[in-house]
Amino acid sequence: MTFGATSSVERVVAAGRAAYPAIVASDELRALIAPHADAALAGGDTRAADLYLAMACARGDTAAIAHLDGTLPSIIRPALARLGGAASDDDEIVQRVRVALFTSTSERKAGIAGYSGRGDLRSYVRAVAAKLALKRLEREEMPSPDDDSETLALLPSDGDTPALRLLKERSRGDLREAFGAAIAALGARDRTLLRQHYVDGSSLDALAALHGVHRATCARWLASAREDILSALRKRLRAALGLEPREIESAIEIVRSQLDLSLSRHLRSRSSG
Repeated sequence: MTFGATSSVERVVAAGRAAYPAIVASDELRALIAPHADAALAGGDTRAADLYLAMACARGDTAAIAHLDGTLPSIIRPALARLGGAASDDDEIVQRVRVALFTSTSERKAGIAGYSGRGDLRSYVRAVAAKLALKRLEREEMPSPDDDSETLALLPSDGDTPALRLLKERSRGDLREAFGAAIAALGARDRTLLRQHYVDGSSLDALAALHGVHRATCARWLASAREDILSALRKRLRAALGLEPREIESAIEIVRSQLDLSLSRHLRSRSSG
């Protein structure tokens, strides 16, 4: 596809290159700009530069993503403060906005691709953040359903011995409560990683790119978070039920065997609605 020097696309490119000279103006980028060029130009050079930056991010340009990513906290935090959320949640919301904007999956495009140039890019980012923050506030205000999704592994089955069945019955109620508490006790980075992996479906490679580390580091962080959860559950069982060490380890191994499934169900139930 070619674009004339005086076309709307080239006018957007000119505005974009003036504002962001590190971003390469490729034909692929021009093709993404084309459907929205006229709308962006109606808002002047600033809006045109916004479209150039956003579509470069949608294309996966590392310089564009690094620039917009670096501005996210300053764009998002004032909006979150107006919503009245806890300041301690801000880092997690910023991370979730990063995923929503820059990460694509087999089911959806990266959210930044939805920017049309009709409004200010900062307003578009704030809208994404507000939607995520409001969902979080709604989840906190609404009681969670009383189910065993996060302790599915402790449901009795036909193959259980009488001793194992008794252990499951004794542990399940305490473990249901402790599972959510263990996740809440994790650091913001680990909670965010778990949600990005289990709810957003981000692969290790995507997480590594998002957090600017090697994929092995992300794998280590995820493994450490899972072990921290199991450690917290172990302490809860010991304190609440006075189980013998052997019984505690039996219960923990049952949970460990289905931990990924339990985490996925638990986190999805608190990320919907």
